[in-house]
Amino acid sequence: MRLPSMILAFVLSLALAAVAFAEALVVVEVRTAGGQAVDGRVSLSGPGGSFSCQTSGGGCRIEGVPGGRYTVSFTSSSGQSTSRPAVIPPEGRVTLHVAAP
Repeated sequence: MRLPSMILAFVLSLALAAVAFAEALVVVEVRTAGGQAVDGRVSLSGPGGSFSCQTSGGGCRIEGVPGGRYTVSFTSSSGQSTSRPAVIPPEGRVTLHVAAP
């Protein structure tokens, strides 16, 4: 009878570990106020580290981002830049909308 309890405890510990190490997929969309896609470099900086991607057609993806508060910076191909705060959830997929300068 003790073996099923041990197996259950092991399975639960694996499930908790998976939740503790979960990370988000951040899908970035950069647009002007008129809705036009803008290309450049997007960076996330925060307690989980620094992450970046280069947009193509105004979009890019960053995988493996731990949840937390980040500063999102965007520098367009023409050199204009902007930044703002963002909160990334601890897991799942999040779309981050960035307003081009």
